[in-house]
Amino acid sequence: MVQPATAASVQGDFSRGVVTLRGEPYELKRRNGAFYITEAYLTGKPLEHRVEYTLGNRRIQLYLTTLADGRIIVLPPSWDIGRKEWFHGLDIDDPEDEPGVLIQIWNKSCYSCHVSQQEKNFNLEANAYKTAWLNFGTNCERCHGPGSEHAAHYPAHDSSATPPKGPARDIVLQTRLDAARNTMVCAQCHSFRDIYVQGYAAGADYYDYFLPVLEYNLADAGDPAYWPDGRTRRFSNDALGLWQSECYLKGGVTCVGCHVNAHETEIERNPQLRPDANALCTRCHEDIGKALPAHTHHAPASAGSSCVECHMPRSVYSIKAEIRDHSMSIPVPENTIRHEIPNACNLCHKDRDAQWALARMNQWYTPDSRRKLIRRADAFAAARKNDPGSIPDLLAMLAQPAEGPLTRANAAGYLGRFASDPRVFPVLNRALTDAEPLVRAIAAQRIASVPDARADAVAALIRALADPAATVRMSALTSLVGLGVRELPGEDGERFKNARILYDARAALNSDDAGQQLAAGKFYFLSADPDRAIAAFRASLKLDPATEAQYLLAGAYAEKSDLTEARKILEAIPASDPQYEKAQRLLKVILAQPPHY
Repeated sequence: MVQPATAASVQGDFSRGVVTLRGEPYELKRRNGAFYITEAYLTGKPLEHRVEYTLGNRRIQLYLTTLADGRIIVLPPSWDIGRKEWFHGLDIDDPEDEPGVLIQIWNKSCYSCHVSQQEKNFNLEANAYKTAWLNFGTNCERCHGPGSEHAAHYPAHDSSATPPKGPARDIVLQTRLDAARNTMVCAQCHSFRDIYVQGYAAGADYYDYFLPVLEYNLADAGDPAYWPDGRTRRFSNDALGLWQSECYLKGGVTCVGCHVNAHETEIERNPQLRPDANALCTRCHEDIGKALPAHTHHAPASAGSSCVECHMPRSVYSIKAEIRDHSMSIPVPENTIRHEIPNACNLCHKDRDAQWALARMNQWYTPDSRRKLIRRADAFAAARKNDPGSIPDLLAMLAQPAEGPLTRANAAGYLGRFASDPRVFPVLNRALTDAEPLVRAIAAQRIASVPDARADAVAALIRALADPAATVRMSALTSLVGLGVRELPGEDGERFKNARILYDARAALNSDDAGQQLAAGKFYFLSADPDRAIAAFRASLKLDPATEAQYLLAGAYAEKSDLTEARKILEAIPASDPQYEKAQRLLKVILAQPPHY
C-alpha cells in the first residue's frame, strides 16, 4: 500500500549513489531524513525529485513523487526487496498509452486501491490533479463499510460507555454476507475491472460499480492478462480466479474462508496457508484427505501431495514473482500442448515435457475430468482468431450455468464477433435476462452488433434499462445510443435519462483519459448532443494530440451546422491520418453546401 516515505518505510538502498537502469543514470540521495531521486528521463535535463510516498513493502517497493501539475508518478528506480537490487519500474508493468515519455501516473489509474476514500480531482481545463484521500493504505471502512455508528457505540476514549449487547451489527462483516457479496468486498481491488460508478462500499453489489475486463475484449499482447482458457495470468486478479473455481461455484468458498486472518497481509505468517497444510482443502474434500496417495499418486509428504501445488500452481505472473492461481483448477497437459498454458505437473517436473504429463494424467485419471477445460481453451483460442468453428462451443458454454458467470460472459463477448450468424442473436437476447449480472452486461454490449435485428435488439435493450445492476443499465444505454436511439417516451424515457446521468458521471470520472474521452465523444455525438461531443473530442486531443479525433470533431461541428469550423479542421487533417479519406469525403459534402447569409 502507499505510505509516506520515511526512514521506517523506505527499504531501498539509497546509499548506492548512481544506478544505471535501461541505459539511463539515476542519482539516489538521502538528505536530512528525506529521500531524493535525480533523473533526466522526463525532460532531458537532470531534475531532483523528493520521494514523497512508497508503494509496496513485501516483494518490491516503488517510489512516488508529485509533479507541478499534480500528477503523482512512479519514478523509474524501483527496489527488489528479496534480491536487494535496483531495477527499472517499466520492467514489471508498462503504463497505459500516454503521449511523450512512458511513465506510470499513479493517480490516473492506480489510486483507487492503494489508499482509502480517495478522490482523483482532475481539472481538465488546467490539465492538473488535486488528488486527495482520507487514509494511506486500506482503512477499516474499505472492508467494513461506514463506521461512524460503530465508533459511537464503542468509543475508545470512554470506558464508561455501554455498547449494544450481542454481536456488532453496525458494521459489515464479510462472514455474515453470502458468498457473492462476501468475495465482492475483496474484488473491489483484487480484480481486473473498469470503474463504472464511484463509491463502492462493503456489502454493496460489485456490479453496481465495477465490470470485469474480460479476455475477449483485450487486444493481443505479449504480456496478456489471461491465459487462452480465460484463467488469470497477471497479478492482482485473485477474485476473478476464485470466481472461476469449482470451490466457489459449487462450494461457496470465499476469500476469507481461507485467508481467515485477513488483517495479516504477510501470507507466509498464516500457518494454515503453508503449501504442506492441506486442512483447508480436506475440510470439504474429506474422502481425499483420508486416502491422499490414492488421489495424488505421490508420497504423502511430497510436493505432489500438496493440494495447492497441484491445484493452485504458481502460474500467475506478479511483480518479479510468480503467485498461485486462484481458479483452483486441475492439471491439463493438453492445454499446454495446444495453447502453451502451464500445468502443475510440468511446473514441478521441469525436466519432463507436457506429453509425459499427459501420459501420467491418462494413466491416473479419466480424460473426462479435463474435457470441459480443454473445450474452453480451444473455443476461446479459436474465437480470438475469428474462427466460426468456435461458435457451437461458445453457445454451449453460455447456455450452461455451471460454467460460471466469467466463462459464460467471456463466451458471450466472443459471440459478438460472429454477430451475422443466425444462432447468435437469440442466445444474446436470452442472456439479457440471465441470473448473472455480468452475463447480462456483456450481452447488452454485444447484442447491438447483430445486423438485421435492430428492432428486436432495441426492444430487448429498453427492457434492460430497468435492470437492477447499474453496469447492465449503462451497457444497455450505450448500445441503444449506438443503434440510433436518442430518447424514449414515458417510464422508459425516465430510465433512459437516469442511465444517461450515470454515464455522464463515468465520463467525468475518466476526464483524464484520452481514450475514454474519445469514447465519450462518440457517445454524445450519437446522442445528438454535439456540444458535449465537441468538448469530449477536444479533451481527448488536449490529453493526447495523437488521438484520432479530428475527423470526429469536424463531424460534431458539422452536426451543429458550424460548417466553417468543420471545414477548417478537415482541411488540416494530413494525408497520413488514418481517417484522411473519410475527412476528404466529408469536406466535399461541406464544400457543396450553399453559403449561409
